[in-house]
Amino acid sequence: MHKILIIQAFEKAESSRIKLGEKKPSLVNLAEDLSNYIYKEEGFSIGERSFRDYRNEAEKLKHFEEDINIKQFKVVVGLCHYLGWLSYDDFISKNNLGDGDDGVQSTKEELGPSVFFAKHKITLIVSFILLLGFIAFQSINKQRWMVWQDDHYIEISFDAKKYDLGQLKLYNEDRIKNFKKITPQCDMDFFDSQGHVTVWYGKNNKKEVEYFTALGLHPETGKSLDPITVYMIRKYICPDY
Repeated sequence: MHKILIIQAFEKAESSRIKLGEKKPSLVNLAEDLSNYIYKEEGFSIGERSFRDYRNEAEKLKHFEEDINIKQFKVVVGLCHYLGWLSYDDFISKNNLGDGDDGVQSTKEELGPSVFFAKHKITLIVSFILLLGFIAFQSINKQRWMVWQDDHYIEISFDAKKYDLGQLKLYNEDRIKNFKKITPQCDMDFFDSQGHVTVWYGKNNKKEVEYFTALGLHPETGKSLDPITVYMIRKYICPDY
């Protein structure tokens, strides 16, 4: 059931961000987290827009037997791994989602409060313990923040003005170390030995194409970056590529 898979993946992504201090994570950020995970763990590039489309499609379905179709097999496998399952078959089996199981429900509303808590008792207990641990950790350690500066993220102290403008981001060590804006040259490697892209691009507010070293959102526009293609290389960077 791809519908249940995508809904549970967004729920976990939302829970993870809330544990890091975000009060109401946006769907764009949640979809970006899933997109980044799939690329990092499965080596497959899929934009956050696709995840949002799948999620919106799943939310529109009213009957349990209705389902969506996630076309990319690596995405299905990746989401299963993200949720802690060994495989899609493992996900189906452990959630009692076999064909003809009319008693299974896909969301909290369909299950009803008592059934939902009974089926997810262990998960809820573990989540509560983790939440208490996080609150204790936060009381000892101040939250760290970062902001985009020229061509990379830097760590800064909390700034209420930058926070209100949406410029302040939760500190992310991977973003600090690996997400940079670059000026690509003809002699650089746009793809690794396995054919995976190493450069992503997106337009700034002036509609100028800019290039980055990792998948993510454009720091200026907030739109999802796209993986480089041979067409883009030849058109904007190196005509003889």
